[in-house]
Amino acid sequence: MIGLVLAGESIYMLPYLRKTFQTSMELVFGLGSMQVGLLNTMFGILAVACYFPSGWLADRISARRLLTFSLLATSAGGFYMLTLPSYRMLLILHAFWGITSILTFWAALIKATRNWGNPENQGASFGLLDGGRGVIAALLASLATTAFAMAANTEEGLKHVLLIYSVAPLVAAIIIWLVIPKNHYRQKKKIPMAASRKNSGLKKVMNLPQVWLLAIIIFCAYMLYLGSFDFPAYAERAYGQTKTFGAVLGTIRDWMRPIAALGAGLLADRIRPSRAIQGAFALLIFSFGAMALVKPSASLMWVLWMQVIISALAVFALRGVYFATMEETGVPKSLTGTTVGIVSFIGFAPDIFAHTLSGWFADTYGLYEGYRYYFTMLAFIATVGLVVALRLSKDVTKTYLEKIKDQQIKNL
Repeated sequence: MIGLVLAGESIYMLPYLRKTFQTSMELVFGLGSMQVGLLNTMFGILAVACYFPSGWLADRISARRLLTFSLLATSAGGFYMLTLPSYRMLLILHAFWGITSILTFWAALIKATRNWGNPENQGASFGLLDGGRGVIAALLASLATTAFAMAANTEEGLKHVLLIYSVAPLVAAIIIWLVIPKNHYRQKKKIPMAASRKNSGLKKVMNLPQVWLLAIIIFCAYMLYLGSFDFPAYAERAYGQTKTFGAVLGTIRDWMRPIAALGAGLLADRIRPSRAIQGAFALLIFSFGAMALVKPSASLMWVLWMQVIISALAVFALRGVYFATMEETGVPKSLTGTTVGIVSFIGFAPDIFAHTLSGWFADTYGLYEGYRYYFTMLAFIATVGLVVALRLSKDVTKTYLEKIKDQQIKNL
């Protein structure tokens, strides 16, 4: 699990550099806000296209090989970014990362995590994964922010950040190769591609209504998670804070992740993951709604801190438990890869368009009105997520009661 935690976070620090250092990227690379968003859009297009085949690969190739290759390739891209390439090459680089961090990585990570735990502690297993990833993210972000603040100028500071974020997946690759067994969770018998498609269980998975509800929940949760990327830039632009303050705010947000993910995972094992998800969405309706209503002011910095902390806790709680519902909804372990591929293809689709939304709102309506409309939209998405989570919980409860009734009849 320690190896999975290290791999699971270090690989995404480079593609999502903008979540803490957006304005620095704009300055060093000479880009506009929309252009930086388009880098993540390019990453998202390739990532979404790779989610489904990622599930197929995870059921057939050793996790050790998939994870190690992905980490090494992503690290190599980071060292290339240190050369400060052109915008065109940055787009290609982010497309490359969409392949290396999803196609050969994502489903293998999720399947290995599900197999690591047992049916009774899936919430804790995924909470431990995301909580541990949060610790790694916060440590790396703290190290990077310190290096950035100590640099003589913004360009030198960003290069320090890129170096740290490039070395991290390289170290993780070495650890994964050493600690993950050679045939870890790999299907032993090779199946021809045509036969595998025919017998993959795809039809069975697609006929499960719970799978589609889970996909919508992840879609809403991921939109809200990406919305949290804008907190540092929002503090700098709307509240007039410095770039260093924005980086610190982003780092504090990341430190909420291990607390929220692990806490939500332990709670989910007691009250069911679907119910924990409902509570997180309710908090996000409140926090993003408050952001939309409160006008930025230097005297209201404490309000910003409260909004950021509450939003971060709720967002990371969602990330920590939504995959735990696979056990709750009865998805067979043999179909984990296929299920992860389907729900990820839909759920993480916001990677294609969400990164440019805040920039579009700001450019179209101005900073204050733009962010107000943006946060209103996020509050609405949280409301949709809550409604779907309530429906999922109702379906799960109905299925659970039917199983108990069937078991009682068999006992008689």
